[in-house]
Amino acid sequence: MKLLSFFILLVVYSCSFLDKERTEYFNQLDQLESEINALESKLLSNEIDTIAALQRATNSVELRFKNYLVLDTINMPLAKKLNEYKVMRRALGPLGAQFQKGKKSLREERETLKKLRTDIENGSGKREKYGDYISFEREKVKKISILIDDYIKQKNKNMNTFHTLHPELNEFSLSLLTKK
Repeated sequence: MKLLSFFILLVVYSCSFLDKERTEYFNQLDQLESEINALESKLLSNEIDTIAALQRATNSVELRFKNYLVLDTINMPLAKKLNEYKVMRRALGPLGAQFQKGKKSLREERETLKKLRTDIENGSGKREKYGDYISFEREKVKKISILIDDYIKQKNKNMNTFHTLHPELNEFSLSLLTKK
């Protein structure tokens, strides 16, 4: 009888311990999902919706310089601006790809967290590894955050370059057409 009471007490204690552990896992998953939502908002609010238009505009300016600019002396300030402009133009394509990679990573991470939550709810898989799985996913969220922060930094840098140099260089390149 005492052995049976002890066994029942042990089962009840084990179940309450597992419920606390599951609750902690769910709290950690909730936190990761909140981070994913915040990162997604941050990424989407920094989308460049006119990459194709920017590429066309910058390509046109560069093409006009190539076809119509003839200098008998080297104009260093103009050369520096053109070089900076060219670097910015070349970064636009990879910037768009980095944005898409961020969106895809967030979508995949959200799906992974959803599956992990289902496994924990159902007690599927290796229960003793749930903490490790959550830690692994936390590291992935950190990497996604770094990717998004880098995208935003590069986007801001390139958009500043565009807004600073494009009006002047576009105007100058159009003036070359009238000289020919």
